[in-house]
Amino acid sequence: MKRNTDFMLREIAGEVVLVPTGQATQNFNGMITLNEVAAFIWKNLDEAGSKEKLVSMILDEFEVEEEIARRDVEGFVGALKEHGMVEES
Repeated sequence: MKRNTDFMLREIAGEVVLVPTGQATQNFNGMITLNEVAAFIWKNLDEAGSKEKLVSMILDEFEVEEEIARRDVEGFVGALKEHGMVEES
């Protein structure tokens, strides 16, 4: 799994957001505001390559229970796939 390069992570007015560019602007209208964990997931999607690795990386980075980390990864990556922001590698 890898990020769709038509979406860029930006900081705007103190908020971290995903902004569509290029072809993505035809199908996605708006921006998505990310919390700290969601921004971490986005930044590490390409390197991790799998949900399991993302969970492991979150557990290393944040003080959170594995069940919560797993739920966050499943939910956020699922939403990203639904909107075409993540592509299967």
